[in-house]
Amino acid sequence: MKISIKKTVLTTGLSVLMMTSAAMAGSSYSKYNTTVGRFNGNGYTGYQKKSISGANGNIRSTNVGGDYVVDVRMSSSSGNGSWVRNLDDKDNRSLSGSSKMKKGCSVRAHFSNDWNTPVSVQVTGSWKSN
Repeated sequence: MKISIKKTVLTTGLSVLMMTSAAMAGSSYSKYNTTVGRFNGNGYTGYQKKSISGANGNIRSTNVGGDYVVDVRMSSSSGNGSWVRNLDDKDNRSLSGSSKMKKGCSVRAHFSNDWNTPVSVQVTGSWKSN
């Protein structure tokens, strides 16, 4: 009987811990380091799980290579947020959410260069989807 109770308590505790970690995934900052291709090219962060449906995210830029700026938005298979224009070094900006981005859906930050940017641009920083 004691072993059964211990197993139940341990299993319940692990389940609660896993659910808490999954729910907080989008509310924690994740680092990114990606290359945005030249001439209107694209770059992407890794995915996060939304923890709040439709909520705005946030991006903290550390460095945008060279003397360039990039545009960024939150992106998912269910919809995209609006573009944030001209992200530069040390910018801290809000990323608009989409009502189609429901809690638990996978979201990533999508970067894009201007049509006339002749080089690939390295971008680094951290972001969260909320």
